[in-house]
Amino acid sequence: MEVDFTKLPVSIQRQIPISLRSYKNVHILEELPVVVQYIIRNYFEKTLSVTYDVSYDLKPEVSKYSDFVSINNLSDLVVEYLKNYLVVVPESYPFDPGFGCRLKYQIQTKDLNLRKTLITSEINNIVNVIAAEIGADVEVESAEVVPTLTGSNTEYNAVIMLKINNDQRKKINLEFTG
Repeated sequence: MEVDFTKLPVSIQRQIPISLRSYKNVHILEELPVVVQYIIRNYFEKTLSVTYDVSYDLKPEVSKYSDFVSINNLSDLVVEYLKNYLVVVPESYPFDPGFGCRLKYQIQTKDLNLRKTLITSEINNIVNVIAAEIGADVEVESAEVVPTLTGSNTEYNAVIMLKINNDQRKKINLEFTG
C-alpha cells in the first residue's frame, strides 16, 4: 500500500523521522520501519468516536434546550422554506424590493380562472426554485387558496400538497390575511 506523507495530518507527520519525510513524499507502507508502519496503520484504522447528525437548517422555534429546532430531512426543509417564502410580501425588504411572494395580490383578482392560474403559477415557481436550490425532486400536486372569514379583512387558508422525491407527500396549511 502506498502512503503519501503530505496527505497525512501534521500530528502524524511529526512522528515520522525527518529523513523519511524529506527523502520523498510517497512510500510503500511495508518498506517503512515497523514503528512508522504502526503509527500510520493506527491512523488509518482508528474509528472516530464522535458522530454528528445531519442538519440542513434551523427553524425559529425554541427547543427544549433553549436553542433553535434543527431540520433533519429534505422534506421538512422544503416545507419550511416554502412557508417562509409565502409570508414575505414584495417590497418588504428595502434593498431588494422585488423579492417576495405575490400571492396576497393575486388572491384579489376578480376573474376566478385567472386567479387560479396566477396562484398555481406563483406556487410552482417558488417550489421549482426551492427544489433546484436543495437538489430535490419536488412536485406540486394541488394548490388551493380558500377564503375563510369575510369582514373588514378577509382571511385565507392556503392548502398545498407536495410530492417530494417521488415518495413523500407533505400537506402545507398556511393562513394569511388578504
